[in-house]
Amino acid sequence: MLFIGGVFMFTRTVNISSLSDAKKFVDITSKYDDVRMRLRIGDYEINAHSIVGVLSVTDSNKNPVFTADLPDNDETLLKEIEPFLVAENE
Repeated sequence: MLFIGGVFMFTRTVNISSLSDAKKFVDITSKYDDVRMRLRIGDYEINAHSIVGVLSVTDSNKNPVFTADLPDNDETLLKEIEPFLVAENE
């Protein structure tokens, strides 16, 4: 995690490979609607709270990079999305 101007910036690659995964992922991110979260593949960036946006990355042959701007060092969100995180050595 990187600390910038009072915000912890968390960035990791995630695997969202099915409709079921997309729904679960958005169910989690929607609990934190006050936290800015994005998914990026190349130059394409979407809001991680959006089911339509998240579904658009499930068909990609690449895993998106997830970024969240956490207002404090609360790791509750990170624990919830842990099943989607790709191991850093992959």
